[in-house]
Amino acid sequence: MENREIIDPNNDELSLKEIIQKIIGLVTFFKLQFWKLLIFSIIGGGIGFWLAYSSTPIYSARTKFLMKESGGGSSLMSSLGSLGSLIGGAGGTASPLDRTLAIMGSEKIVGDALFKKIFVEGKLDLAINHLIEIQELRKLWEKDTVLNGVQFLQNRTTKESLNFKQRKAYKIVINLLIGEKATIIGKIFDKKSGVFDLTVNTKNEDFSIEFNKVLYNELEMFMYNQSTNSSGKNIEIIASKLDSIKTELNGVQNALARNTDRTLGLLMQEDKVDQKKLMMKEQMLTIMYGEAQKNLETFKFVNESINKGLEVIQTPFSPIQPSSKSKVKFTLIGFLASGILGFGLLFIKKWVNDLL
Repeated sequence: MENREIIDPNNDELSLKEIIQKIIGLVTFFKLQFWKLLIFSIIGGGIGFWLAYSSTPIYSARTKFLMKESGGGSSLMSSLGSLGSLIGGAGGTASPLDRTLAIMGSEKIVGDALFKKIFVEGKLDLAINHLIEIQELRKLWEKDTVLNGVQFLQNRTTKESLNFKQRKAYKIVINLLIGEKATIIGKIFDKKSGVFDLTVNTKNEDFSIEFNKVLYNELEMFMYNQSTNSSGKNIEIIASKLDSIKTELNGVQNALARNTDRTLGLLMQEDKVDQKKLMMKEQMLTIMYGEAQKNLETFKFVNESINKGLEVIQTPFSPIQPSSKSKVKFTLIGFLASGILGFGLLFIKKWVNDLL
């Protein structure tokens, strides 16, 4: 029996001819609706241009700096002798570069900077008051019974001195700066060049520049204080060890002198053993004392010669070229998006009419 191909008249698969016919139909539809689509696109392009034109320009103040390779804490430890294990290492396993990047965006640095006075458009006030005005937060807080009319006073520059209303406002402001979705403060570290990039992005040029400077100053001072505090603690530890060694050494020397006086130069074998032990212990403590004294002088020298571990290579100054949305880009996006949307709407309308 011959095998014959059975053709299903209900087969929904499109033939090549039908596909070509549908493409020709779409092209014909596009030609018929060309002027409507053009109007759609022009309107969309106009909207895109208006959005770009009316967008608020952003001023980005940028400070770039390096970490100096010579410093008090870590480089000193390699020059110390036997007391290195007694005073501890350079403080943890975290990289100093990663640590600095984390400190840059910490509440300690940013929060302290908010309570510093800066000039913005000729007015001297706390940075936090300027930022509230720039971000137009007072308008948002008008209906808030707690935040309405909040003002930070220049004689209250610590979080402990704030009242409930001020603390609530402070938390909102600090979240704008260091929260998960914060964009006002930017911090970048380039591993290839070793350069840190600290930026402040606001719509007020004066505030961006002045607040950027305050942030960097707070960071620099914090790093310096950390270095001096660490070195000062090391000096205290070594000085304490030095006193302990000196006390022990004096005790051994006194015991050795009493042992010699007691025997009057006539030493029995048992006395010789005791005296030898005392002499060995005296020698060991003398060496330890000398080493501790040397290390103490080394730490004192380093503590006196510590400098600020950051070196600025770029600072912000006026005028800053503001960044704004590209008019050409937004016009083109609006033109294309509106044209595609208009084509889809007109095609759906035609399809519904054909069904009816």
